[in-house]
Amino acid sequence: MKQIEAVFKNHPLPIVSFFIMLLSFLVNAPTGEMVVSMEWNGIAMAFVMTMTLSGLKKERVVEGIRKSGAVFTHLGSLAAFFAVMAFILSPFITSLFAVSSILPIAISMLEERERKDECASFAAIITLSAIAGGTLLPGGSWHNIALHKSIGDASFLKTMLPFFLISIPAVALSIPLLLGKRMQERTYITEKNENSNGNKGMKMLYVCFAFITLLSSLSLFRWIDIVIFTIAILLVFDRTVFLKADYSLLLSVVFLSLAGECLAPLMGNFLSTGAVWKEAVATEIIGGLPVALLAAPGVDGQMLLKAVNIGSAGTILSLPALSALKIVGKENRKAFALRYTLLSALLLVLFIAAVLI
Repeated sequence: MKQIEAVFKNHPLPIVSFFIMLLSFLVNAPTGEMVVSMEWNGIAMAFVMTMTLSGLKKERVVEGIRKSGAVFTHLGSLAAFFAVMAFILSPFITSLFAVSSILPIAISMLEERERKDECASFAAIITLSAIAGGTLLPGGSWHNIALHKSIGDASFLKTMLPFFLISIPAVALSIPLLLGKRMQERTYITEKNENSNGNKGMKMLYVCFAFITLLSSLSLFRWIDIVIFTIAILLVFDRTVFLKADYSLLLSVVFLSLAGECLAPLMGNFLSTGAVWKEAVATEIIGGLPVALLAAPGVDGQMLLKAVNIGSAGTILSLPALSALKIVGKENRKAFALRYTLLSALLLVLFIAAVLI
């Protein structure tokens, strides 16, 4: 029993997604046509991104971020550095992976500087920045990946560019809003001058894979070609990465994609009128990825894209926020939830403005 609880605690998303898929079979039994119609381009991108993040962690590429952050000695400048890193990286590696990669480094540096009291604020700033930056490209979030194929590159960029631009003031305001006068406080530590492990050639390989995910998100290559190329390169140069990768999110995307095909008629009828606000509220309740995968076949793609991004901006149930909630630890979860809710409410208002203007 304890082992089952441990598995559910460590991997709740794929388990919940699996049961959603099983329940969807009660509505419509899966068919071969449904399997063929699944969002395979997004699934392929999820696979490449899973391998990429595993390789980057294995080769300790993230240590370069730590060394760069060591230059900043004021709380405000350090928060700005991590906010910019999350904002820039999220369009390429998704906001979820940006948070899960950058936030642990920020928390570690704050603990070394004996400023653990600021962990919740930094987590809220980094999460907001990742979600805001991730609106620019399809690869910035899992719900955008799922919706991109039905919309197309030009329509996606046209729809999401106002969201991206209007989110920049929210990111800029988040630092003084949460840190206040503490922005000017200095932090002191003697940084450890450690040589990061890892092979330089392998580091470059996985950085290149990060750009492959971008090409995949823009549908420049067929998904099957990308998967075959990725597997072939890794089998030749780094087979061990297959054993070190965390496949939980990839499995979740597969389960929810099939569930979406089965539930398409039901969800399409429910969301056929007043789609933007219905979908936004649904996103607030169950998150953007499930809504995108479950509702996408039955409604207008651009309306759905706007709705899930609006909903994801105003809820603690978005995947990046849930990841941050887990990383900050029990002692900071309440503070993080309150501070992030404040910032996400600001972003929600701006996103609604982007739709109304």
